[in-house]
This record gives sequence, structure tokens and C-alpha cells, in this order.
Amino acid sequence: MKNRELHIIALNIPYPANYGGAIDIFYKIKELSLLGMRIHLHCFKYGRNEAEELEDLCASIHYYPRKKRFLDLFSTTPFIVKSRKTDKLLENLMKINAPILFEGLHTCYYLDHPKLKNRRRFVRAHNIESDYYKALYRAERKPLEKLFFYSEYHKIKFYEKKLAKADGILSISQKDCNHFNNKQKSHYIKPFHPDKEVQIKKGLGEYAIYHGNLSVAENEKAALFLIQKVFSRIDFPLVVSGYKPSKYLRKEISKHKYIRLVENPEESLLKSSIENAQIQVLPTNQDTGIKLKLLKSLFRGRHCILNKKMANISGIEKTCHIAESATEWIKKIKELENQEFSQEYIEERKNMLESFNGKKEAEKIISLTHPTI
Repeated sequence: MKNRELHIIALNIPYPANYGGAIDIFYKIKELSLLGMRIHLHCFKYGRNEAEELEDLCASIHYYPRKKRFLDLFSTTPFIVKSRKTDKLLENLMKINAPILFEGLHTCYYLDHPKLKNRRRFVRAHNIESDYYKALYRAERKPLEKLFFYSEYHKIKFYEKKLAKADGILSISQKDCNHFNNKQKSHYIKPFHPDKEVQIKKGLGEYAIYHGNLSVAENEKAALFLIQKVFSRIDFPLVVSGYKPSKYLRKEISKHKYIRLVENPEESLLKSSIENAQIQVLPTNQDTGIKLKLLKSLFRGRHCILNKKMANISGIEKTCHIAESATEWIKKIKELENQEFSQEYIEERKNMLESFNGKKEAEKIISLTHPTI
């Protein structure tokens, strides 16, 4: 255990773990801590409070403001990276000679800094950021936000070349792993998440559910597809559950008798809503990374309907249903609305998910960051 230390630079405070990036970072910290890793956590603070819950898991925690300066919008460095530049971070990284894990391209400003050239440096890729921002640009309706995403997409596409300076990239999906192997040695490290075992209720539920961070344009677009193209044409109830829905989305939901919004749900309410649903409906327009809401649905939800861009887990087609057009979605929902979820289905789901083991993934990270220990 001696000298087993690791710097982790988080793009935001990873607690509460209530959205994709925060979930992966928080439960990664938890698993590494359980294996004896002394973690020095560096968090950029914006929109979230300092979290006492992290103190029991980390040897030290440092918070830094995210500096959103207007002029930085015109920098050639992506705004998501430039706004996380602070000399204090570099100073704190220099105090303890330990490997560094950069969580996302967002935190990579100092990845190739000369003072860190003798450190082992790894980047956790939560997705392919250039593809992600391209999808955000296409999904966004507001002109200024659309312009911002377009600009970031081009800057990020160029900036991703910097990843070649890392000792390795920890990719969250096999597809992303194949992509990043063109830039640097990439390792498939599956997502970290809270579920240790499948907890699915047998029998029938009474509604379908879509859940996610509704302030993200991609998720709003997916929800609007379900509302306008699918559930507006059937009388099976839909629950849309998530954070910060727009006025436009709330207005669209209010038009439909069988569609209900659950706004800013507590984690316990979201879990029970997933467990009691008959069908998980999970379309996406973005096929990089792995959606943590998909794992939550697979571990806790009954029937799942996905499109091909969401279905990027090996073997998922055996336990889930694939639909693309609105007509296909409607057909699948009608097939499943009265179909009980049996113990046989539960066992199939368990077999598919048994490889999503946080402890084993944490051991892989340790073998990379500390190869001689």
C-alpha cells in the first residue's frame, strides 16, 4: 500500500452523483479508495457546493473556481478547457509526486505541461467530446448556444490531438476505445456506477419512463421525440423525469393527458419511478460513450426500448428491444405494455451485466497508474 497515491482532477464536484460524469467519477473514487488508494482530489467548483461526503474517501480535496471569462470565448483553446485553467492546480499537483488522472478533456489544460513530464498521466474519456459537441450543436434551438456549441466542436476537434501526450486514455466504451487508439494507447475501463446487483421487480408496471438531465439539449430532443412522435399517438402513460426542464418542454408535456413531468427528482424518487415502470424508453442521438442512465435502467428497470445509438453494450440486444422510427417505437410499446417481466428475463439481464464490476475496473486503473506496485 505504501506510496499508492493518485491525483484525480474532476471537471466539477462529483457529489451528489446525480448525472453521468459525476456518477462515474464519484463511484470510481469510492472503488479506488476501498482498494487502499490515497486520492488527492481536485475539483472545479461551479453550480455545486463543497461536499463533506468526499472527505472520507480522499486524502485531500482542493477546490478551484471555474473562471468563465467572456474573452476566453475567443481563445483557440476550447472554453471548457480554458475556463479550468488555474495556476493553483499546477502548484498543488507539484506538491505530491503521484500519477494524475484527468477526468475528461475539460481538465487537460496542464496535461502536457513541462513540470509534469515525468508523471504518469492518464485521461478518462467519458465520450468523444468533439462528437458530443457536434451533437449538442445540432440539437440546440437557441441561436447563441448553437453558435457556442459549433465553435467548441471545432476547437475540441483540434485540441483532442493533445491527448497523444497522455500515457493512456481510459475509454468508457469499446467503440470509444477503438477511436482513441488512433491518438494514444487506449484502455477500455467500463463505467463506474452505484448498482452492485440487478434489482428488477417481476410482473407489470403501469407506465413508461424517460429520465435524464433535461437541461441538456440532446436529452430534451430525445424527450420531445417521445412526446410528439410516439406517446401523442397512444394512450399508454409516459413519465418524463429529470433536472431543469425548459419552459418549452414543460409546455409540450402539458398538452398531453397521458404524459406527466417529474421535475428535479430526488434520487430515491427516481429509483422507485424506474423500478415501478413497465417500460424504459431510451432514445439518443449521440452514440459515443455509455449513458449512465442506461445502466441504471438495465439494473433496475423492466423492459427497455432503445435505438441503435443507445445500444452500445455487448449483448444488449438479447435483453432489450431496438426501435428507430416512431412507428417502430409505437409497435414495441404496444407489444410490451401488458407483458410481465419474468424471472427468466431477470436472469438474462444479470448475465449481461455481470462484467460491470466496479472493483475489477478500479484494479485495472491501479495496474496502469502504479504498474510496479
